[in-house]
Parts: sequence; C-alpha cells; structure tokens
Amino acid sequence: MAGARPSTLSAPLLLELWERGAAWHPLDQALLVVQTADADGPAEDPSEWTIGRRDRRLLEIRRDTFGDRIDGCAECPACRSSLEFELSCAGLMALQGSARSVEQTIEHEGVPWVMRAPNSRDLAVAALGPDLDSARTALLARCAQPLHRDGPDATEWTESRRAALGEALAVLDPLAEILIDLTCQVCGHAWQCLFDIATFLWSEIRARCRRLLQDIDVLARTYGWTETEILRLSDQRRGLYVQMALS
Repeated sequence: MAGARPSTLSAPLLLELWERGAAWHPLDQALLVVQTADADGPAEDPSEWTIGRRDRRLLEIRRDTFGDRIDGCAECPACRSSLEFELSCAGLMALQGSARSVEQTIEHEGVPWVMRAPNSRDLAVAALGPDLDSARTALLARCAQPLHRDGPDATEWTESRRAALGEALAVLDPLAEILIDLTCQVCGHAWQCLFDIATFLWSEIRARCRRLLQDIDVLARTYGWTETEILRLSDQRRGLYVQMALS
C-alpha cells in the first residue's frame, strides 16, 4: 500500500516541488506532491486514483512532513468572525474506513445506475465548467451511467437525480469531501466547512518554502554558506543558527 512508504518531504524537495508547481492548477499541484513523495515507489499514476485515495496519501504526507495536528481557521458566514479549529490527519484518514469498492450500482426512481468514485481526471473535466452547477453535472455525467443502455437519457439531469446520485458518490468515497461541523463562538451560528487537504497542504508548503528562503538568505549573508550547505542542516540546527544570526 502507498501508506507504507516514507512520506516525509525534505527541505530540498519542498523547494523543488514548490518551484515547479507554483503556477499550476490546484489539481496538478496535489498530484505533484504525491508524485514527489512517491518518486522511489512503484510506478503508479495518481491521476487515476479516486479522490479519497489521493487525499489519504496527501494526509499521510502532511502528517509525516508537518505533523499530525492541523490548525485551521474559518470565517463565520453569519457574522464574519474568525474561528480557529483543530484537526488530526489520523482522524481524517479514519473517515475512509475499510471500504475498498470504488464502484457500485444504486437505484433511483426505478432506474439502476452504475456509480464510480471520481478521480483527478474527472475533476479536471468538471473544473472546465462555467459555474458550479455545470461542474457538478459534468462530474456526474462521467461517474454515473444508467445500467441499461436503453434506459433514460443520461443527459437529463433533473435536480432530484443530481441530488440522489451526488449523495451516492459521497457515500462511495467519503474522504473525497471532508465537511467539518463548526459553531461560531460569537453568534452561535452552526455550519459545515469544507476542508480541502490538497489546497491546505499546498499553502503550508508555500509558507514553509518562503521561510526556508528567508533562512537561507540570513545564513548566507552571515556565514557565507551556500544554499546546499544550509539545506543539509536539520530544521532544529538551522533554526538555532538563524536565531544566533539575528540576535
């Protein structure tokens, strides 16, 4: 399994993937992180993984690189107050459970539908839609097909059909959409917040790389070391040298 492979991204690797993917689409950035972490593993194409499998791998990489605890922040949609919350990578991975099936057949309004858990290719096609409804329909069109070819026209996406099949997709791949229950401490409003590990992890990588470049600048100016020499230092030792250089 992919989870058995080492997932820690070293400082040089972080800088390399951040530089390569800085201008890429978030879907491509997520795949780049997985490919970078698994460069020495079996030759697999993560774009064909279900989103749940991809995000589980991203959670493993995040845990091993930055730690298990996730400190998040959200804005209350009612009063615009800022709310901090804490998550666990291990806890989120447990949402996937032990389910292995990525395909199932369900019945809606008397018609059987074959459902397939979406992958990154499906999301890339959906992302081309001009609005959220179009993207949702495009995703369902790729991942849900009537079992019988002489059945209803699959292009007739009524709201009830989209709702039912969309719910089935969520059940099929529970880790693909992580919803966090939050309650505002200021006004008491309760809502669900979508947590996207792909964009969250990339923002952490970007922030870490900026700090690394600042550290390199300080230590190169102070001690005349090269970037390679500085990146060879452990995070703890590099941090201490930065503190001494700035004191």
